[in-house]
Amino acid sequence: MAKILVTDGMAAEGLDILKQGGHQVDSRKLTADELVKVIGEYDGLVIRSATQVTAAVIKAAGPRLKVVGRAGVGVDNVDVPAATAAGLIVMNAPLGNIVSAAEHTIGMIFAVARMIPQAHAKLTKGEWDKKSFTGVELDGKTLGIIGLGKIGRHVSKVLQAAGMTVVAFDPFLTPDVAKELGIESVALDDLFKRADFITIHTPLTEQTRNLVNADRLKLLKKGARIVNVARGGIVDEQAMAEALKAGQLAGAAFDVFAAEPTPANHPLYNLPNCIVTPHLGASTEEAQTKVSLDIANQFNSFFASGKIVNAVNVQLRVDPAIDGYLAAAEALGAAIVQTVEEPLRGIEVTARGELAKYDIKPLAVAAIKGALSKVTSQVVNFVTVNEVAKARGITYTASTEQGAQGRELLQIKAVTSTGASHIMSGALIDGQLRVMRYNEYPIDLPIGSHLLVMEYPDRPGMVGKYGTLLGENRINIARMEVSRIDGRGDALVVLTLDDPISPVVFETIKGAVKPTKAFKISI
Repeated sequence: MAKILVTDGMAAEGLDILKQGGHQVDSRKLTADELVKVIGEYDGLVIRSATQVTAAVIKAAGPRLKVVGRAGVGVDNVDVPAATAAGLIVMNAPLGNIVSAAEHTIGMIFAVARMIPQAHAKLTKGEWDKKSFTGVELDGKTLGIIGLGKIGRHVSKVLQAAGMTVVAFDPFLTPDVAKELGIESVALDDLFKRADFITIHTPLTEQTRNLVNADRLKLLKKGARIVNVARGGIVDEQAMAEALKAGQLAGAAFDVFAAEPTPANHPLYNLPNCIVTPHLGASTEEAQTKVSLDIANQFNSFFASGKIVNAVNVQLRVDPAIDGYLAAAEALGAAIVQTVEEPLRGIEVTARGELAKYDIKPLAVAAIKGALSKVTSQVVNFVTVNEVAKARGITYTASTEQGAQGRELLQIKAVTSTGASHIMSGALIDGQLRVMRYNEYPIDLPIGSHLLVMEYPDRPGMVGKYGTLLGENRINIARMEVSRIDGRGDALVVLTLDDPISPVVFETIKGAVKPTKAFKISI
């Protein structure tokens, strides 16, 4: 029997499950100081979004606390690195709000098509106005879905039944999966040009921040509408407001915002063609019950048998001799997928040198985990990675070259839907991961949290151009490597930076250097 503290409330069904598991359950609201004082008395902690599990809380918990469970998806209010360092398992319940978020999206699409909230508001003021609220039918229209995870797929299924044609952009959407779902996989700009309605279902990452911006809004056909029930920050809200005011867009519906709670003068407020709701995507009785049941069952399994489900910080058991390569494989997988411009079909991991003597299957799992975590809003950890990869039609393999001599080397190959491949190799040198190869280019550079990779025709003055632009924007180059295969042909530069590059600076550098390929990578 465990002693479990519930601080943000929990559906009665979830509390009953915990009690049926034989646990002592205390459900009460606590201040931050009160939590620090009492947390050391508990084996488990269940939270939602209000409680902040800080490093101070984790330190005060001591060795007795074994698991923190988030009854929901996001764990932004948990200091996960501190929890991991303390050996504390952090679980979440990622599947409980899928239907609720999808249904809120669908409701917003219907509402923005027929201007239902606006008509209601005017009628309740005593104005019978039919002319101002002529809407459009969904039947026969094209729906563009950005991000085809579980929520996007549910939206697609329901609105296909409503007569809509679905096109989708997702870096991991393969032709076989698209065909099975009855949708068409398209490039992002093509989606903006073709869609009558666009709905967003991606995570907020460095790559997706301001993904919907002024330039992409100009691609939309007149009368298009956009819905965002995913994450704030994916849409440039000021650009969206200007497009709505100018009539470039017929309508928009937002449930999420870059800053929450939103300020009273938010640019999307008081626009006659924009519907807003206060982050209600998961706010249904069913979703709250589901996540409570999920986390309660996960706690019962853990305390009964040690089984770990939906843990966001669990590490695989690997041979201690190659333990350091687990993080290296994940970093290389995350890096290489950010240089792939076509749908990913597979990750192939190969070990050479001394590394080839060991079982490297866990390294392949780590590599695909790193790749998937950069492009999906689903929770990807060592428990869920197989399910996520299978759902997206992506394979991963591990192999060794036993006869290879010399330095240990780990190679990650990303294979796309067209059969093209992209390769990144690395090695641990004095415990630090160094990138040794990108495609055909030999390099030797410690990996960093932020990378800029460019391939361009080599000519004098190029280093000065991008070095100056980075300096002008106060972005420091920590290390750099310029590689050429031979002669005066193309060059590859890899820069490790102290800070990320903003989209504006990235585009400025591309304009000055005119690279044949350019990627900004975050690890």
